[in-house]
Amino acid sequence: MDMTLHVDEAKRALTQKPMLATSVERVMILDEIKSDRLDQPQPRRFAYVLSTLLSRVSTPLQPYDLIAGRCVDRVLSPDEEARFQAFLKHPDHPKRHSLFSSGHCSFDWEDLVRFGLPGLRARAMESLAAHSDPEQRVFLESVIEIYDALSRFMLRYADAADAQGMGEVAARLQKAATAAPDDFATALQLLWIVTLVDCAYVTANPTLTLGRLDQILYPLYCADLKAGRLTREQAGDLITDYYCKHNLIMGRGEHQVGDSSNSTTFDRICNFDAPQYLLLAGVDENGTDAVNDLTLLLAERIVPSFKNPVVVVRYTPGLDQRHPKLWKVLTEKSLQSASLMYYNDDNVRRTYGRMGIPEQDIHGYIHFGCNWPGLGTNSSWMLLGPNSAKYGTFTSPEEEKELQVPYMRYSKKGGWPMQVSDILHELADKKDLTIDDVYDRFFQLWGEFLDRKLEHLAHELEVRRRRPAKLLTLTDCFNRASVQNAVCHSAGAKYHFEFQSFYMFGSTVDCFIVLDQLVFLQKKITLGQLLEATDANFEGYPHILALCRGVEKYGSDTPHSNAHVKRLSEGAMAITIQKSKPYLEKYGLYLAPCLQSDTWHLKIGMQVGATVNGRLANTSFSQNSRPANGSCIHGTTAMLNAMLQLPSDGVLSGALNLDIDLKQFRGEEGHAVFAAMLATYFNRGGLHAQVTTARVEDMIDAQKNPQDHRDLLVRVTGYSGIFVDICKDLQDDIIERLK
Repeated sequence: MDMTLHVDEAKRALTQKPMLATSVERVMILDEIKSDRLDQPQPRRFAYVLSTLLSRVSTPLQPYDLIAGRCVDRVLSPDEEARFQAFLKHPDHPKRHSLFSSGHCSFDWEDLVRFGLPGLRARAMESLAAHSDPEQRVFLESVIEIYDALSRFMLRYADAADAQGMGEVAARLQKAATAAPDDFATALQLLWIVTLVDCAYVTANPTLTLGRLDQILYPLYCADLKAGRLTREQAGDLITDYYCKHNLIMGRGEHQVGDSSNSTTFDRICNFDAPQYLLLAGVDENGTDAVNDLTLLLAERIVPSFKNPVVVVRYTPGLDQRHPKLWKVLTEKSLQSASLMYYNDDNVRRTYGRMGIPEQDIHGYIHFGCNWPGLGTNSSWMLLGPNSAKYGTFTSPEEEKELQVPYMRYSKKGGWPMQVSDILHELADKKDLTIDDVYDRFFQLWGEFLDRKLEHLAHELEVRRRRPAKLLTLTDCFNRASVQNAVCHSAGAKYHFEFQSFYMFGSTVDCFIVLDQLVFLQKKITLGQLLEATDANFEGYPHILALCRGVEKYGSDTPHSNAHVKRLSEGAMAITIQKSKPYLEKYGLYLAPCLQSDTWHLKIGMQVGATVNGRLANTSFSQNSRPANGSCIHGTTAMLNAMLQLPSDGVLSGALNLDIDLKQFRGEEGHAVFAAMLATYFNRGGLHAQVTTARVEDMIDAQKNPQDHRDLLVRVTGYSGIFVDICKDLQDDIIERLK
């Protein structure tokens, strides 16, 4: 089947949809019912709101749809816009009392496919019969109501498809609504409807992990092929349409540094710029290579110009040799700047093991947008507490006030690079100061910060667990433990986690490298002179600025810089793991050691002064695990070698934006060189990579002539962005990254 219509429609949605397009039906229906049932417990309100939404939204279809499930978005009329703005400010807005976030998570997709909605409903009924606590019964009754609402929604869609003569689509919807799916197409249809409801109607910024579809759907795929019900090409077309649907429900712009002036925003379209992660490859629960033909097919059908789903490949050492065809497909897609990334499965699993997580729980680990790790449906991200759980749901007014503390990213407002500056000022007068003294003080402050953070998180978790059935999100409906135990996931998960990321790691380690070289080893300047120049933003100190910038830093692959990379990363991550262990044992609570910064490197860098590595005030820091812009003076291979100094058993996430000049990798021979380079990096213990092949010249021209570059896709952090829809500060930062 020619899938051009499907793909072209999705591309138009990504590049041409009006910036102010709004999910009009969702907004208007929610506005009408915003004050309904405020006297009811939150689970009942949520079930009512979602049931009402799904009973009233339209069921749009196109004659060429293979997978049904769209939503209506358009620019609002002036009257509708005024109503929308008033709705956002209304005290009864559902996000304040009903539609709490269930994003940045994964569902029990395996159970959904295995049992279907009727089977999940039967499980909830069994749990209801086993619980007598009134709050738990309300929780479970509301879960059952939501299953019924989803089934009715699919039956309405089936009627719409039948009325348009789309018999096969109608039959799949009918089956998905009333039974467990017994074929590949029905299972994919069911998975999409649940995804659509979450991402288009329920959760702002859903960032929903879609699971390991190559594992979940493989038995049905094989059975269909064996029985002659499906060809490989037909399965591929269904996958392509599934991919297309993800992009149809997006908006325009960028969510981390964009705003309502240059982005659709999550208020208008829930999923406007949220990355959904689809996981491939890795190993099975027995540690056996899990790659199969469906893995290859899902890779083959990646559309490079799409933003979603972001395909996350769990790379296991030697994958390039065991599965050369798959590796060729994946690396070809990477060279087309597809929304595709790689994680070293061994590194992640080793790190979780070192932390003390049992092997049986490590198997279900996930990454979700934007490059953050979790233990799948066994774990709940603590950050969801401030967004949903503790304000007015789990807490009394006194508890709410008690738990209101700023989000803890780092111990100092300017981040870890500025913490180094503070330490140097503090120790400037110390006699016989050494680099060891600076490290000791840094690690001391790092540990003290973690103590405060863990103590607060443990207290918050204790408060959440006092009323574990008072909150219901869509995540709970698709979490086995939540339904069986009748407690919400954000209170009752086996594990609760928060990230302890080394934000702006590259800039921080560069401070240590420069300090050690210029002050302690070469003795070219004193610490006082270095601080004096830094405090003046190097104005009047061109010689010192030149010295700082002349030192070979993280990414240059020199013995001195590599030694500092190893010392700082291993030290900070080891402390994080050590501090977490007592809390993991007592509460199931841990800090996930990461090297993520998202776009905070840009936001924070623009607000603070100069640093001793030669970075000027009000300029960006390094991003994620990557060296600072301009530091990789010996090329890509040297940068990758330098990044191998990061601990292979101490980091769970750390995005590497690997920016490639396509001129170096043209043709079959060039592709083979790229594939070998990437495989070597991972086979030697590299953690992560996501590839951008856009040219700097094209990006500069796109800033001047955006209409000529509507399809220019770049990697931002854990997601892709349409370059011309990104704000200029971030555009400039990406250009600097690629120079």
